[in-house]
Amino acid sequence: MRRRVNYPIVVRLEDICPTMDLDKFALYKNFFDETGIKPLLCIVPDNKDPKLVKGTFNRDFWGLMRRLKDEGWTIGMHGTHHLATGKSAGIISGDVPTEFAGRSYESQLKMLREGKHLLAQNGLDTEVFVAPHHSYDLNTLRACSKLGLRYVSDGMSKHPYMLEGVKCIPATPFWKYHRSGVLTMCVNCSLENLDGRETIFEFLRANLYNVISFEEACNLKTRPYFLARISEKRAIRRCNRIRSYERRKNGQD
Repeated sequence: MRRRVNYPIVVRLEDICPTMDLDKFALYKNFFDETGIKPLLCIVPDNKDPKLVKGTFNRDFWGLMRRLKDEGWTIGMHGTHHLATGKSAGIISGDVPTEFAGRSYESQLKMLREGKHLLAQNGLDTEVFVAPHHSYDLNTLRACSKLGLRYVSDGMSKHPYMLEGVKCIPATPFWKYHRSGVLTMCVNCSLENLDGRETIFEFLRANLYNVISFEEACNLKTRPYFLARISEKRAIRRCNRIRSYERRKNGQD
């Protein structure tokens, strides 16, 4: 890193695809241009998930992504089709919908190779993988390492760690509750309403000095996996409690 910060913050934009809400995405882009923030773009190479259809198909999508890459935004591969083919308990997730966890190494290698090839065809080759639903397993990481996907944006430890030859940069869906260590803010532009968007912008303005790019985060020192895993297991239990609390608060239980 070029500068030392005590509380590194990375911004990650999820579910980026040609049918995202482009108007909302533009609001975020304007804010990032104003503040100089360079987010991680989690792009679905070939979206087949109907839940990600939030707007009309953007014919200039791939050109826009290439321009943002040229401006210093980092490209990440967000699954392949973003289809949850089943449920499985991954490394950090419980029994949740998943595109990868629970499948054989050969099956995952094939899917990951397809997704990486599709991005490369559009001028967006990358070394970063982002699993849909935060769900992946050891076979996912082994396949990533085989294909040159050297970094994964996920995990709930306080510090990056190495696992199966891949560097895992922590990313939590509950950034409002994060208090220490490396923070990756997981933001879905298409889903955030005005209040949510303003909360995100206010937080980032107040912590702007600590915001770094994903490329800078890749240079952060790692902690031994067994130590990182201890804090990660604690964080997973905490996140499960937060999920239960938010479901009760929203009347879902």
